[in-house]
Amino acid sequence: MLSTYALNGLREYVKSTLAYAKYKIGSTYYQEKLTDVTVRSDGKVRVEFTINPTVKGEIKITEVQLYNTAGQLWWSKTESITRKTSQEGIYYRVTISITEE
Repeated sequence: MLSTYALNGLREYVKSTLAYAKYKIGSTYYQEKLTDVTVRSDGKVRVEFTINPTVKGEIKITEVQLYNTAGQLWWSKTESITRKTSQEGIYYRVTISITEE
């Protein structure tokens, strides 16, 4: 069984290794900077960023991804997020649970 120290080490590794996010509009991926990566008191890693597309008008985001500092894909999720106007940013949060079963 992993110790509390080991689990906390894995959480801190994830926190320090995640570097940026990408999101997909149509067939094009756009990169965003992460605004916050924290380990919550319950041990989950929370990743936050704002999607601010430069594309004008209504858009649909179909995928969101997280990458590490080496540019490798770590996490991906299919989405269906519609932004109605170009004046809106989209706040996005990912919560990663690291546990032993």
